[in-house]
Amino acid sequence: MSKIHVMDSHLANMIAAGEVIERPSSVLKELVENSVDAHAKHIEVEILQAGRKKIVVKDDGDGMDNEDAVLCFTRHASSKLLDEYQLFRIKTMGFRGEALPSIAAVSKVTLYTSDGQGIGSKVTANETSVFREDYAVRKGSVFEVEELFYNTPVRLKYLKSDSTEIASCLDVIQRLALSYPSIAFDFLIDGKISFSTTGRGDLLETIGRIFGNDVARKMQPIAMETLEYKVQGFIGKPELTRATRYYMITILNQRNVYLPRVQKVLIEAYKDYIFSSQYPFVVLHIEAEPSLVDVNVHPTKREVRLSSEEILLKLIKEGVKQKLIDMTTFHDASLKTPITKNVEAISLFEEKKEADPWIYRPQVSKPVIIESSEKVKDEVKTEEKEEKKIESNLKKEPPHWKVIGQIHKTYIVYEGEDGFYLMDQHAAMERINYEKFQHLYNEHYDIVEPLVPLTMDLSLAEQKRLTTEKIEALKLIGIQVEPFGPTMVRILSYPTFIDEKEMGPIYLESIFEDVLSGNIVDYHELRRHVIATMACKASIKANDELSFVEMEDLLKRLFSCENPTCCPHGRPTIIHFSTYDVEKLFKRSGI
Repeated sequence: MSKIHVMDSHLANMIAAGEVIERPSSVLKELVENSVDAHAKHIEVEILQAGRKKIVVKDDGDGMDNEDAVLCFTRHASSKLLDEYQLFRIKTMGFRGEALPSIAAVSKVTLYTSDGQGIGSKVTANETSVFREDYAVRKGSVFEVEELFYNTPVRLKYLKSDSTEIASCLDVIQRLALSYPSIAFDFLIDGKISFSTTGRGDLLETIGRIFGNDVARKMQPIAMETLEYKVQGFIGKPELTRATRYYMITILNQRNVYLPRVQKVLIEAYKDYIFSSQYPFVVLHIEAEPSLVDVNVHPTKREVRLSSEEILLKLIKEGVKQKLIDMTTFHDASLKTPITKNVEAISLFEEKKEADPWIYRPQVSKPVIIESSEKVKDEVKTEEKEEKKIESNLKKEPPHWKVIGQIHKTYIVYEGEDGFYLMDQHAAMERINYEKFQHLYNEHYDIVEPLVPLTMDLSLAEQKRLTTEKIEALKLIGIQVEPFGPTMVRILSYPTFIDEKEMGPIYLESIFEDVLSGNIVDYHELRRHVIATMACKASIKANDELSFVEMEDLLKRLFSCENPTCCPHGRPTIIHFSTYDVEKLFKRSGI
């Protein structure tokens, strides 16, 4: 007797529901995406008891006629995908035809719909049946989903707390609102409005509605394009950071998706402007020819596959870097040309300004050649053929500021025509040394091979973490090590950029600690970390007393840097207090 048999439709729908419908927010996502595909201009969503009791989605879209109102609950029935050609050029949010039958398999669904022709339909559907009757209803659709997972108690049991499920639902609707700023969204929780958007097509206004006006004021517009991709949206000023990647929002062809490599290049672009433990606030709309995008790689379409992704990564990284330079520029009254200013040190009472359109055509800086790695040399040669060195728009002449003095032997006060400036002397010297060592590293560096190899004690746990991969990563930057006994390593060679021989052992200890504990094995990150560590160790510290001549010299050297705004770790070097700020604080008359 045959052991293989065809599943009945009920069982197939239950299995499909397990892939697509995970929680109340999954239902919301599928229903709202259907409303978007139906060309709705206003979508209202309401959840009761975190979506467990009831979910309602109303729209003013195309609606359905009597036949389609029933057919939509049939598995793999779709109006959006008709042939193989369209499968590789997806332009709609949904296309598999699994959402509605999957929802009906685990809940009780009522649909009210009309295409504006005739009386309309009321359809009730559940795991076993679909029933339609005539019903007077306006053009559009209303879905009511009740008693979610009533017939699958195990899945109902594993839902999170109400607050967690509400947050998940809110996240889905907010991301859809950001994807479609031209659609008005209303989101209600237990009868009370949570948030709404106007549908006027203004992305910045939508950001303000969702995340607050303070966030919107700190966002700057960005636009870039190549033949394959067009990118536009808003990126946060360096002062606007978050502790998680959640606010790095990427929307591809109006579909919110997770793009890990895009997130990585965004983090790299911001590296010199924010703390390493923080992440930027970004909302990017990416447009691509549909044939370059495969969204059919995940049941819920949270992830996609991109062709020519390297072009997109290069475009975003270069564009964001240049925009950060552009947005950190201000004009000193004593100079004709702009000087960089750290955005984190903005006026205390900054007023919102209208942003000018900004379009960037990408260029990139010349890569580094490391003689100790043939692999890296080959990569660099390939990149040199494709890339041009970026032109810095920073003024090399220092601003005409007057030195006032030093506070707590740590901060230097300068007076300018438009206020005063506080410089962190250690952060400033770190930036100066970082770019100095970076230049030396790019051009050449010496490999020190001590007559008697250096030794370093490691714990047993650290010795275990010193894997072959990490040893090879260290070798790429000129540090050659080998195990030497159960709790020790020998350092056979290391690079040095300065004359002081004792600096080698000092910074090696710090590098080893970070490599062993932080899993730094990426060559580029490790190289940057080496230079930043050297810069920190070689810099003047807090509590170092400086003369007026030294304070003037520090200002000149800082503004000869490519990026004088931050130290290599993302801390600001200078904070600006305008005359207006000071008068406002002291409540002077005439303000």
